[in-house]
Amino acid sequence: MNAGVDIGLIGSAAVIRALTGLLRNGGDHVTALGELDDAVRALPAVACDILLVEALDPATPTYAQLAQLAPSTAWVALDSDEDVTRGRRWIEAGASAWLALPTLDAATLRRVVTQTLSLRDGVNAMRLQRDDLQAVFDFAPLPMWVFDRISLRFLTVNDAALRAYGWSREQFLGMTLFDIRPPEDHAKLRAALALPDNERADAELWRHRSADGRVFLVETTTCALRYGGRQARLVMARDVTAQRQAIRSIETSERRFRDLFEQSLGLICTHDFDGVVQSINPAAASALGYRVAELVGRSMFEIVPPALHARYQDYLRRIARDEADSGLLYVLHRDGGQRVWEYNNRVMHDENGAPFVTGYALDITERLLYEHRLREQQAELEAVNDGLPLGLFRAGLDGACSYVNRAFERMSGLRSDEARGSGWLQAVHPEDRDRVARDWLAATAARARFQSRLRLRQDSGQTVWVSIQAAPLVIEGEIIGYAGSVEDITARHLAEEQLRRNEQRLRTITDAMPAMIAYVDASLRFQFANAAYEQSLGGERGRIIGRHARSVLGDTTYQRRLPYIEQALRGQRVEFEDEDRRDDGYSCTELIYIPQWDDERRQVLGIHVMAQDVTRKKVEEQRWIQAAEMDSLTGLANRAGFLVRLERALTRSRDQRSMLVVMYLDIDHFKQVNDTHGHAVGDAVLKMFAQRLAGVLRPSDVIGRLGGDEFTVIIEGMRRSQYASAAAAKIVAAMRKPFVLDDHHVTLSISTSVGVAISQSDAALSAAELLQIADAALYDAKSAGRDGYRVRSSVTPD
Repeated sequence: MNAGVDIGLIGSAAVIRALTGLLRNGGDHVTALGELDDAVRALPAVACDILLVEALDPATPTYAQLAQLAPSTAWVALDSDEDVTRGRRWIEAGASAWLALPTLDAATLRRVVTQTLSLRDGVNAMRLQRDDLQAVFDFAPLPMWVFDRISLRFLTVNDAALRAYGWSREQFLGMTLFDIRPPEDHAKLRAALALPDNERADAELWRHRSADGRVFLVETTTCALRYGGRQARLVMARDVTAQRQAIRSIETSERRFRDLFEQSLGLICTHDFDGVVQSINPAAASALGYRVAELVGRSMFEIVPPALHARYQDYLRRIARDEADSGLLYVLHRDGGQRVWEYNNRVMHDENGAPFVTGYALDITERLLYEHRLREQQAELEAVNDGLPLGLFRAGLDGACSYVNRAFERMSGLRSDEARGSGWLQAVHPEDRDRVARDWLAATAARARFQSRLRLRQDSGQTVWVSIQAAPLVIEGEIIGYAGSVEDITARHLAEEQLRRNEQRLRTITDAMPAMIAYVDASLRFQFANAAYEQSLGGERGRIIGRHARSVLGDTTYQRRLPYIEQALRGQRVEFEDEDRRDDGYSCTELIYIPQWDDERRQVLGIHVMAQDVTRKKVEEQRWIQAAEMDSLTGLANRAGFLVRLERALTRSRDQRSMLVVMYLDIDHFKQVNDTHGHAVGDAVLKMFAQRLAGVLRPSDVIGRLGGDEFTVIIEGMRRSQYASAAAAKIVAAMRKPFVLDDHHVTLSISTSVGVAISQSDAALSAAELLQIADAALYDAKSAGRDGYRVRSSVTPD
């Protein structure tokens, strides 16, 4: 008999005394528990390895309670009847062995106790191993199931699969592999099942469907086994939908960055501290007359005028020291012409920490030339288990591992025996170790699920990012430990880090640009805006993200830009100027909408917005245009302004096949007025003449003063040539009235001569030729004695 065995004695006082005598000198700890009913009450508080029970009647139900009260304890029935049939009944009642009391001796008793204890230890070990494996399967956080290889029906399924797919256990076990796949994938499944095991991939991607019809992407890993005597396969499924979406997000972010770099109207390039070009966008290369490939790797000194090399060298030293610089850069175009770039550059670092210079510039050559011309005019008149890839483990409440699979071993770099107990913590990165241990104790104390993201560091020095999840193992209402999984998320972590770096790089570059840059999705909600764009709206950083374009721009601006937005959503690149004229001021924004396509160019995902405030430039243009086309004395159009309006009228006449009338008139004997009364009176006569002319004609008619006393008129939309003669007659009559000049105390009699030219959609007639016809008609009127009009026609017959 094994030394140190705890033996409980149940029965009458006489039987207990007899058994105590037989067990004397055995070195065992013997506890008398009394009669059967007393022993049943005492057993929950007593720990025994084996019970020796006086057996009276196998039909008594109290004997069956012994296995329930002490499931890990064996008991031996001691019957006063030597009938073997009664012995079998005691075994059926739950006894591990049966002995006849009348013939019992110490040696027999000790031999039976030893054999019974050995049998109990073996049974308990098998039960514990079975419970461990079943617990790993049942409580694994990823869906797992076993299916029959012949009928394809499910034989067993864990709780994670029921949660993920939404069917009850009874429904699941009544289904086949085809029931969890979309109908369009059934042919693919048949082809895969027809392959021999050695030709099937270790991990496969499949589309599965849940009870509510949702279709999602899973990665499955399978291995062959026998289950319940059948040929079967164990399957573990991992939902990789979010992982695939993360990969697509990275690709979209990189595509946005690339599109921003390549499509930007701004001039973008990077160079090192020696001035060697590392990258340049198409806009910048084109502005210099080159292709991108011709400039990458070349020194900036080759495109900076030799006379400015020293200044460029100063710039390189300055930006290396201050890490930011802005100003004007003079560069040479391929054709030898000099261009002027206004740049804003700063030092950045790549993922390895190496510094480089990134620059954004605007070619302001034309602007400078335009400003120079304006100044001249003013002087004169701006981008399961061992076969599974998932690590599995079981651990106690204190975190001590009792089981790990091979995937866990591969990830941690530890053998199974090294990982058991607290050994697995040695594989955790030193910087994560205390946090993981602390979080584990907090989860077990709260009897909650454990989740963590951490690094494992193998002996080779390789770092593996993993996601750990563990769920409590509950047996008969008590948590006996945790079962969990370890997933290698290194690729996903690196992808997330790359996405974060790309987004940070995109924001850093765009925030350094003075241009306003934003991105809206197909629903017109802002997903990105650089600092310049947000500042233009007077908002805080991030305030407009997620908001609809209507609420950000305001209803009036939104409605004005909506036609261009709709063109971009149809896939067109749109460039336009948006003018906002209000009582409190005027503004003009130059905008470019660039559509963002999906990979197949089937659908527009959103719009890149690039904007620039050109208000000052537009105001200056209009002011100088107006000044250049207006007669300062009469306020009428001068010769240049009149000729511009005549060209437009001729174009409309040809397009609409309508009549166009041009009049050429002057003041009869005007030189005598100047000679007699002086130029001040002459100027007063000219202004009054212009006023009367405007009073006779329609508001839509154009009146111009070509110089001196020569005036011209454009009349559009007349239906008959007779109306032109009537209009000329009215002008002549209006000028016959005395010109009363109160400021000069002079009253003068003035007359005018009018030459009328009529054209109807004459495609071959130019503005100069039409004026010559009117001038010839004026000559006819003067030859006829002045104070009248004459008409000449150039009508092309239909």
